[in-house]
Amino acid sequence: MKKYKILIILLFIPIRFFGQSEGFKYIGINAFQIPALTLNVNYINDFKPYISALIDVGFTPNYKKAINIDYISFFLTPHCDCGNDGYDIDKQTGGYLKIGGYLNFRRIYETQKFMHLGLFLTNSLIFESGLYQLPTDNEPSVIYESIEHTKHILGLSISGGYEFNITQRLKSNFDFQISLPNKTYKDLYGYRNYIPGMGFKDYEGYWFPMLIWNLKYRL
Repeated sequence: MKKYKILIILLFIPIRFFGQSEGFKYIGINAFQIPALTLNVNYINDFKPYISALIDVGFTPNYKKAINIDYISFFLTPHCDCGNDGYDIDKQTGGYLKIGGYLNFRRIYETQKFMHLGLFLTNSLIFESGLYQLPTDNEPSVIYESIEHTKHILGLSISGGYEFNITQRLKSNFDFQISLPNKTYKDLYGYRNYIPGMGFKDYEGYWFPMLIWNLKYRL
């Protein structure tokens, strides 16, 4: 727990400079955030050419309805046509709050195209419901029980991407993000897990990958 307190302090350092910005402020959305169909809005403040602070809030209505068209996530993590440990999940929904910042590889604000690295603290809330196949002793019948729960998961997210101008006020960036959640994610049903703001993981591995395309408008 101590390491998360230190991490929170480090991530909030950029935020305290929001009122001391010498650069631009933006309001944005993630045009796509794969995997997931997520509604979100974010606020970005370039308080130095090389540092940008970000607050991002989002909500996923139900990832299970999006997974059938989530072709990109198939290539991001290993997949298995296994039984998901007996769980048949019909709903994965929830929201997240992401706070952190970008390290921009530029020296002046006039630079239009540049790479950046991001570091964020992601605070997620996920609700899951479905059926669980109860184990039986060689009986032909299959017995299911209804299950549901809500879990709060905290994680560290890192990203790398490329930013560029579309118009004088409209900018865009593409990012590849990896999230490392705390141990609470192991309480999720089965091994086919989705965490709002972090991504989707199937079968094996600890990290949750995500592709993000952001559009932001200068205020």
